[in-house]
Formats: sequence, C-alpha cells, structure tokens
Amino acid sequence: MFKSSDYISSTLTFNNDSICWTNPHDNKMYEVMMNWEEPIMNKMAELAVSEGDDVLELGFGMGILSNAIQARKPKSHTIVECHPEIIVKLKEWASDKANVIIIEGTWLEKKEDLSHYDAILQDTYADDNLDNFVSFVFNVAKPGCKVTWWNNKNSDTDWSYLFDDYNLTLTDVDIDPPANEYYNEKNYKIPLKII
Repeated sequence: MFKSSDYISSTLTFNNDSICWTNPHDNKMYEVMMNWEEPIMNKMAELAVSEGDDVLELGFGMGILSNAIQARKPKSHTIVECHPEIIVKLKEWASDKANVIIIEGTWLEKKEDLSHYDAILQDTYADDNLDNFVSFVFNVAKPGCKVTWWNNKNSDTDWSYLFDDYNLTLTDVDIDPPANEYYNEKNYKIPLKII
C-alpha cells in the first residue's frame, strides 16, 4: 500500500490513454486514471450538474470529468488538485475557461478557501482524507446539493454507510475496462446523494 504523500511526490507518466505512477515501496506501476472511464465521468456530470450551477470538482486527473462538467455550462467550476504535474495540465486546460477556479492542494487542507456549491463531484487518487469527506460535504454544500464520487464497488457504494440512504441512488453504467490495478468489473454504479 502507499500514502498520498508517496503519490503526490512521484513523477507521473502521461500516456494517450492513461496517467500512471511507480510506487516506491514495491516499484510497481499503477494507473491513476484511464480513458475507459469516460462513460462514467459523462454520466456523473449528467446526474449532478445543471446549467448555471456552482460546481466543486475534487481531482482533475485527465480532465475527462472536467470536460463533461464544462459541457453542462456551470456558472462556476472550482477544481481542487494536489499533484504538481497534474496542476500544470489543469492550468493549460483552464486557460480559456473564465468560469474555472483552480485550488492547488488537497480538498481537506483547502476547505477554508472554498465556497458553497450546487454540485460536488469527487474523483481523487491515493486520498488519505476520505474519512472526512462526508463532514466536508455538509460544510460546503448548498441545500439540495448533488454529490457524487468514485465508487470502487460494483454492488454497493464505499460510503453509503456514512451517508444515510435517504436521497442516495445508484445508477448503472456498462463499461469494458482493460485489465488494470483499480477497477475490472463490467458494470459500474454511480452514487448520487442529494443533501
């Protein structure tokens, strides 16, 4: 296993279809994000984001979710990213997007720099702060906020036990990922919680 500090200090490999890094503890390469996730990211944005929303996105990665959010014409789009090399890519991507606000660092350490949002979408990697996600959400969510996150389970959701089941839904997306280190099922369940 590894800590977020291992990942944040690593040198990334940017491929056409993925971002990878090598874990110094086992010298093994791991995928951070891959382009097969696009149907998931598109559906996450469709479920959570409406035109004119103030949107908070946690983790930029390859920008797949960011593109899907932008296509829905949010009023504001705040993106929190912690990896220095991805921040460079994020700044290039955002250079012609006036509604994008970039926050550099982890979402937990930057929580005081954040506002309140109509939609919160989380897809971070090697995140040591996930136990704080629910309380964080309730501090930055507007009433009626739609919240969705990366779900590593295909039958349930990692955090359904933290959020009560009221206003929590799971939406199926059929996928066909190549063999990878983080998700190899043919079905993905997108969680959506309305606060």
